[in-house]
Amino acid sequence: MKRSRALSLALFLGLCLKTGDVGWAAPSVHTYLILPFEDPSPDGSRDWLQEAMALTLADYFIGAGQKVVSREDRLAAMDEMDLPADAPITLATSLRLGKQIRSDGDTTVPDRLVVGKFSLDNGQLSMSARVLRLDANAAQPGKEESGSLRDLLKLQKSLAHDLLKSDSVPVANLASHADNSDVGSSFPLVAYESYIRGLIDPAPAKQVTFLRKAIQQSPGYPKASYQLARLLARAGKRPEAESVLKSISAEPDPYAAEYYALWGSLDLDAGRLSEAEEKARRSLLARETAEGHVLLARIARAHADPAKALEELQRAESLDPDNPDIVPARRLIQKEFPPRS
Repeated sequence: MKRSRALSLALFLGLCLKTGDVGWAAPSVHTYLILPFEDPSPDGSRDWLQEAMALTLADYFIGAGQKVVSREDRLAAMDEMDLPADAPITLATSLRLGKQIRSDGDTTVPDRLVVGKFSLDNGQLSMSARVLRLDANAAQPGKEESGSLRDLLKLQKSLAHDLLKSDSVPVANLASHADNSDVGSSFPLVAYESYIRGLIDPAPAKQVTFLRKAIQQSPGYPKASYQLARLLARAGKRPEAESVLKSISAEPDPYAAEYYALWGSLDLDAGRLSEAEEKARRSLLARETAEGHVLLARIARAHADPAKALEELQRAESLDPDNPDIVPARRLIQKEFPPRS
């Protein structure tokens, strides 16, 4: 049995390395598992870059209308496999991880795997990545980018563009300002580093500290501001969260939908029902999300329409079963509007 499994894996790896006449006819929307990039020469001062590559590519893929396995689901799957969060991930392990997540019915099922690596030498950065199909024994040709570390954001955007294009995904809607990559040297790279560290640090207090630092380094930093406001709202610091949102410099691509849903929730908590309804409309115009439907459910509850509220929660659950706001909202509605006997 072990020999058979090893042979199957070897055949899979061999096919992954063959990038010739493979058919790539597929649905227009895929679900990608994007793994941290491998650093052949690990350096503690740049450990954040491994996750940065994966997280930023994920943002561009979402901006292009694709689905991406969340970092939380990826870490949960790694934990099930007894893999530390910072463990080096070989190609064979990557494929096993993809299979693990595909077999887990509680998470988004990926049909694509993105693996990559990078090297940094005297300020010069080289990165490469490829898309592997988890639903077939096939792989796309690798894509490469290189240049100065100062151009990291532009290099990441270019790599995301090439990977999506290689997978026949339209890139016309690729977010144009994700991570401020279009403003060149005027955007401080240290702010981006602080932002990434704010996303990956396991301690919520340190996340807040890093995100505040990112905003100090780049005032109004859209994604850092959104993520900070989200953490503050979760901690019950809603006035402070609203203040952060008001200082944001632009919509946080590709999280405009979640951004408006969060702000609408704050409006609703403050009794500004019409403002909350407007934010809900803008949220769903940006993209349909569980957060948007939870907000609509809360608005329906405010209008004493429990049937509509429960319908919106059901839609939210179909989009994201793990959304933490669904169960409390449903319980509150059922308590306030008990079924008639």
